Amino acid sequence: MKKILPILVLIVAAGACALLYYIQPEPDIVSPERPVTSIEIITVQPESIQLEVRSQGTVLPQTEIDLYSEVSGQIIEVSKNFRSGAAFKQGDALLKIDPIDYQAALATREAEVANAQLNLAREEALSEQAATDWQALGQGEASPLSLRLPQLAQAKAALKSAQALLEQAQQNLAKTSIRAPFDGRILSKNVDLGQYLSAAPTSPIARIYATHAAEVRLPITDREADFLRIDSDHPTSIALSIPNQDSLQTWSAQLDRLEATIDPSSRLLYAVAILENAFTGENPIRRGRFVEARIQGGITENAYSLPRYALRDSDTLYVLTSDNTLVTRTVKVLKSDQDQVVITDGLQAGDQIAISPIAYFVENMPVTVIP
Repeated sequence: MKKILPILVLIVAAGACALLYYIQPEPDIVSPERPVTSIEIITVQPESIQLEVRSQGTVLPQTEIDLYSEVSGQIIEVSKNFRSGAAFKQGDALLKIDPIDYQAALATREAEVANAQLNLAREEALSEQAATDWQALGQGEASPLSLRLPQLAQAKAALKSAQALLEQAQQNLAKTSIRAPFDGRILSKNVDLGQYLSAAPTSPIARIYATHAAEVRLPITDREADFLRIDSDHPTSIALSIPNQDSLQTWSAQLDRLEATIDPSSRLLYAVAILENAFTGENPIRRGRFVEARIQGGITENAYSLPRYALRDSDTLYVLTSDNTLVTRTVKVLKSDQDQVVITDGLQAGDQIAISPIAYFVENMPVTVIP
């Protein structure tokens, strides 16, 4: 009996398993639903678009020079405006060199002119007397030497030379007072009261700059240069502002020229902006200020303007179809910057463009438009 009991248990268990297998319910077959992505769209229309080129640069004076002394001597006077950062007007005396040697040289030249004038007057009288004597006593044609013509020419040349040396002495005396060549400011100075100056081109006395106008060299690409125009009758306006600052302080400049050379290291060329009355007036700007520039370009017709984030890759958009699916569209991009993209081909009026980020795009994927 003990041997038969385990066998009976196994038979019962097997029968129960078979019964459960045959009476189990059939599973329902469910097809997974494809998820629908929600997107925002914009509807585009062709329009006339004012192109704009953005760049940045440093404000520097249009005129900035080293100031030299043309005569040598000791500095005996220094203007209160001859200090770093100080402003001056055109014609202001910045330094004065001891003029005693140049006054003495001027007196000597004046005496030489007086002697030359006396010699010329004497020679003119002698020449007239020689001509009168020859008419009374001479025979034939008189020689130039007999009429003292060479002596007269020598006296005239001596007077002209003395007058030139006198003018040079006057100029040297005037140069002992070093005056400002324009309205400006002192950037740096290298001399001061009591110092001896040498009239040498390697020894500037100061670095100065004019305050009437400033230049800003703005790097742009060769393609961006095609958007700009140089027209003296209709100057191109440029708006300058300080980057990364909440202040609304701006300056208005004009496009003066495009430089003809492309920088071989950066492959960029430079547009030069002129800022009148840059360092003076109601809204002065500091020398060396780094600014952002928005350069007004030409106008393109029948173009489409979209936010930059609507562009996928470099030339692709996601366009909504009538079936509420998305398809890719390759377009021609005229200009693109961090905010805007301008498209000239590949779109039609009324096209609806997806502007929402899409993590996984599939061609003809179904979408729901967010109102």
